[in-house]
Amino acid sequence: MTDRKQLMNRRTFLRTTALGVTGVILAACTAPVAPAVAPTAAPAAGAAAAPAAPAMEGATIKFLGGPWSFLPDLDIVIDSFAAEWGKENNVTITFERDAQVLPKIQTAIETGSGANIIQFSSPPAIFANALVDVKEIVAQLDSEGGGYLPNAPYQMVSEGRWLGVPIGQHNWFINYREDWLKEEGYDAFPETWEEALSLGAKLKAKGRPYGMPFTDLAGGDGNAVPRLVLWAFGGKEFNADGSLTLDSQETLDALEFAIRLHNEAGDPGEVGYDDGANNAAFLAGQISMTPNVNTIYLPAKKNNPELAANMNHALPPQGPAGRFGYGSLPWWGILNQTEGAELDAAKAFMAAFLSMKNFGAFYKAGQGYILPLLPNYDNEPIWPEDPKLAIAKEMFKLALPAGYALPNQTKLAALIQDKIVIGKLFSQACSTGDARGALDGVMKDIADLELLT
Repeated sequence: MTDRKQLMNRRTFLRTTALGVTGVILAACTAPVAPAVAPTAAPAAGAAAAPAAPAMEGATIKFLGGPWSFLPDLDIVIDSFAAEWGKENNVTITFERDAQVLPKIQTAIETGSGANIIQFSSPPAIFANALVDVKEIVAQLDSEGGGYLPNAPYQMVSEGRWLGVPIGQHNWFINYREDWLKEEGYDAFPETWEEALSLGAKLKAKGRPYGMPFTDLAGGDGNAVPRLVLWAFGGKEFNADGSLTLDSQETLDALEFAIRLHNEAGDPGEVGYDDGANNAAFLAGQISMTPNVNTIYLPAKKNNPELAANMNHALPPQGPAGRFGYGSLPWWGILNQTEGAELDAAKAFMAAFLSMKNFGAFYKAGQGYILPLLPNYDNEPIWPEDPKLAIAKEMFKLALPAGYALPNQTKLAALIQDKIVIGKLFSQACSTGDARGALDGVMKDIADLELLT
């Protein structure tokens, strides 16, 4: 439990020091964050001067991002607000959405055209030189929201600059078949991974295996699910000083457990799942458990209410090092090719929409699909009313980002996440049964990535 206690001490430190004195630090935003201290959030209430009224009449904002394919209601919330706000402020806002948005973002950066605001989920560090510092927007949101959870500055701050505004976090719940567990004498999903393995073996013997996306073919699940196990067994990617610590006995312990879980309780195909495969398998009644957001349950409620009635959600189980959740942070940023009226308009639109009085509608529409990073939302009416999604309110403060032990995410940590390296590690180990060989191979991959930093 030592790593988990140290982590909680770090989170307490961040809350009482970094977030409490951020007005001073962001006032001097050109100075880099000291390497021994986690990057700060935004100025406390009253610490930042009010921005001048923007000169944005007649401006056009071009928004480029991926669609919210699993929950299209989220795009509807964005579009509806944009239409109203644009009309009120005489600003035209256009939207381009593409599931394969990365090449279009890269093209926009290279050509200096095609986008002002971008929406993306991989770490912003890969675009650091192309993004505007949005500290003023963050200051406003931090002040009204009670100070960002540490995940936000960890991923969004680079050398003292806020590269984007995190719009929330995706958290992975345990989705499980409540009816099948009751047949085995369980009223809820087990509290520990070892207990989960024991139960899973019984379920697999009846043709009801788990579906654990131990895979590098899923950008969401493949980054999240392996880390739930890695961290629970004490493994982690980095030390706080930036040094790699993945090659450890704790990582090998996590991999050996994952191999057992895969062989004794898992779907043989889970090592090759893409992001939709576990959803489809669960909805088809082929698996009894899989970590996911709420995008299994919500379609089931609509199209298969009997299945929805027979499933539920739980926190990730505990391991020897404790209970860990994972959160990925989608974000909005402004490309630095944006100037003049367009820059003023982009900042004003983001500040207005992302404010608590307006953005709560986005969280509410997601029903736990995307959760806040500001503690003051705890008492806002944004949480799922369905008791089977009540777990969301616990998850939003439990989840950690990839490479969490670092003061802030480095380019190497971002590349490890973007290339789904931990997913590959678990996929290789479970496919071959060779934990040591899989770890050696991935450490070579990471060495190659280091050459790009």
